[in-house]
Amino acid sequence: MKKSDMDVILLVDDQPSNLFSLEKLLEKKDRAFLHAHNGTEALKLALNESPDLIILDVQMPGMDGFEVAQILGSKKKTEEIPIIFASASHKEHQSMMKGFDEGAIDYLFKPLDPEITKAKVAVLLKINKQKKELQLKNQSLEKSALLINNSADIIGILDGKNLKFEEINNAFESTLGYPREETLGVALGFFLTAEDRVRMEELRTKDSSKLAFETRVYCKNRSIKWLQWQVVVKDRKWFVNARDITESKEVERIRNYLFTVVKQSNDAVYIHDDEGKIISWNLGAEKIYGYTEAEALQMKIWNIIPEYMQPDTQETMNQLLNGDKFETRETKRITKHGKLVDALFSASVINDPDKEKISIAITERDITQQKIADEQIRKLNQDLKNNITQLESINQELEAFSYSVSHDLRAPLRAIHGFSSILLEDYAKNLEPDALKLLNDVLSNSEKMGKLIEDLLALSKLGRKELTKDLLNMETVIAGALYEINSTVQHDARITNGKLLQAEGDFALIKQVWINLLSNAIKYSAKKETPQIFISSERIENQIIYSIRDNGAGFNMTYSKKLFSAFQRLHSTEEFEGTGIGLAIVKRVINKHGGRVWAEGVENEGATFYFSLPFSNGKG
Repeated sequence: MKKSDMDVILLVDDQPSNLFSLEKLLEKKDRAFLHAHNGTEALKLALNESPDLIILDVQMPGMDGFEVAQILGSKKKTEEIPIIFASASHKEHQSMMKGFDEGAIDYLFKPLDPEITKAKVAVLLKINKQKKELQLKNQSLEKSALLINNSADIIGILDGKNLKFEEINNAFESTLGYPREETLGVALGFFLTAEDRVRMEELRTKDSSKLAFETRVYCKNRSIKWLQWQVVVKDRKWFVNARDITESKEVERIRNYLFTVVKQSNDAVYIHDDEGKIISWNLGAEKIYGYTEAEALQMKIWNIIPEYMQPDTQETMNQLLNGDKFETRETKRITKHGKLVDALFSASVINDPDKEKISIAITERDITQQKIADEQIRKLNQDLKNNITQLESINQELEAFSYSVSHDLRAPLRAIHGFSSILLEDYAKNLEPDALKLLNDVLSNSEKMGKLIEDLLALSKLGRKELTKDLLNMETVIAGALYEINSTVQHDARITNGKLLQAEGDFALIKQVWINLLSNAIKYSAKKETPQIFISSERIENQIIYSIRDNGAGFNMTYSKKLFSAFQRLHSTEEFEGTGIGLAIVKRVINKHGGRVWAEGVENEGATFYFSLPFSNGKG
């Protein structure tokens, strides 16, 4: 197995025997271990080797485990590495919360329970590996999206039912002059000429997975351009690629000026008679095909046409001579040095004034590089679709894994809680004070763990829930949320609000967002003499921004990026209770709605939490 495929675990303990025992317990063929006997060694190995997991002893001479974790959390290279503290519970229970504040994911209590230890390590390694894979996929998607937005071709997605634009890249504005915000939600027919709108209605009802057509499109300045469309129809969506072909359409209009521009054109423009003999050859043709004008005038067109295409070319000539209409098309040509190039081919018949001779004028633009670019864009589009599919699959696996772990933990947790309750009820009078305190701690922590599992299940279910969007009256939604909060929590917070704009969303999920955010605001402002909470909203471009401001404990903005991650808390549970899942649920819900969440805070002065929802065209 390659070293890069192995999980690397850094074990930190000042007792060599503990390091040896722990490695033997966790040993697997796909794992590698690093040993550190003190905090300084641990920091060097973590920075140089970037392990996938650190198991860190709390009590060490010199630099203890908490100090090591604090330094690791302050370094960009190591801040994401999960840490498990190894601790003697009967000595260090009071400082557990400090460990979580320093970035610990979990605790292992000595003497170690082999099964629990192996299970915790296996789960954290798997989650860490999946997190890294997601980060790589996201980076790939971002690069693909950047390439699409920089494409010269128009690329977008239309609703197959009404042909309204749902997504569009920057080329729409650079080609036609319409900004993105003026395009989204607008039907394609708005931009077309009347004749092409009729054709588009016919194509919309056509039962085909692929469509190819040309249209005339009004630019924002009311000029008209020709676009060539390639459409893939899938899942009632039109995935479109449109290229500006106005220039090729103009070729026919400049036919009368051909002899004036033929020598200066960078395109290959040449004329041959009805037998194929070349009678005119410009600099563009010389540049593309390599023959000088003197050489070309001694040739026939068959010198630059591949042998296998000559019969079709002869047929095209016959059609032109018979007066048939000719459409611009792609073809192949051979240069003087035998290189095969792609060319965009246009032709027209020229009648001499004396009506005795007929010639054919040819214009060919070299599109070899354009064909290469087209293939690169096609491959990028396919890679993007594949990456999206893989990302969706990984997310489903993570949700299923979280659901399974949470569900399987419920039964043993109920047993722990039940047995502890029995011991307290039947034997409390026989227990010493220290033992009674420890038993109460077990009961309290099992209740906290139960709440954490319930929150985990709620988080995992969000990924499977389909959105049912309606136009939401936010005053009604917030009133429902406060009714549920007030029925379970006693508080003195004064809650006021400004104007609350409407937005589209799933009623039940958005209500849960308000419950989580308002509950947090009430909880973290409860210690203030006069707790105050203010709710407001505003429209910015095509988004409605909602905010919840309190005057409570606040937080250090340095750690703000941890707020919306599962299990990440900026306050200990002794100071403020909670599981660290509520804000992760908020982020998951808002992301499903196409919005975003963020927060601002000042320690001991309060915090403001924001979330956005797409703007509704209804009355807001």
